Amino acid sequence: MKKSVLKKIEPFLYGLSGVLIASLAFAEEGAGHGGEEAITFMGDWLPRFFNFAIIAAVVVYFTRKPVRDFFKNRSAEIAKSMQDSKETRERAVAALADMERKIKELEAETTRLIADAQARGEKDKQALVEEGKKVAQDIQAQVKQGIDVEVQKAKTALAAEASILSLDLAEGKIKEKISKQDHERIVKEYISKVGGNR
Repeated sequence: MKKSVLKKIEPFLYGLSGVLIASLAFAEEGAGHGGEEAITFMGDWLPRFFNFAIIAAVVVYFTRKPVRDFFKNRSAEIAKSMQDSKETRERAVAALADMERKIKELEAETTRLIADAQARGEKDKQALVEEGKKVAQDIQAQVKQGIDVEVQKAKTALAAEASILSLDLAEGKIKEKISKQDHERIVKEYISKVGGNR
């Protein structure tokens, strides 16, 4: 855009530089003719004023459209930049609001996950305590059952031992009290019973 403006102004600049060079040449020529002349409005100031008016008119004529276009385009660029800046700001504000919303959602989700984890932990703890109690009760029941079995075995063994001891004791007492004649009579009775059963 700047290049197009410069291309439009370029012929004017060449023309202006030509006029300035010509003005300098005339000024030097006039300065060389005698230095003590009186300065008059008609002889000195009017031609200068007229030259300035011509140069100004030429400058205005050739530069009015490029300058007008430049400022018009510049105004449009500034307006567009302001609009783009406003849209960018609105997008940034929307993105910031979205991020803040997501952060709040993330915080809520984190809080919920922590609460869920604590609840699950408490539930698992209770389940482990209950499982431990059940296992302890099972072990106690197995130990009690084992003790009962061992007590029963011991009772049976003691009963057998007691009956053996009773028999031995009874046999010893019987031997002491039975005489040889009683012994022969018991053997005969046994033989007759056994023989009679055949």
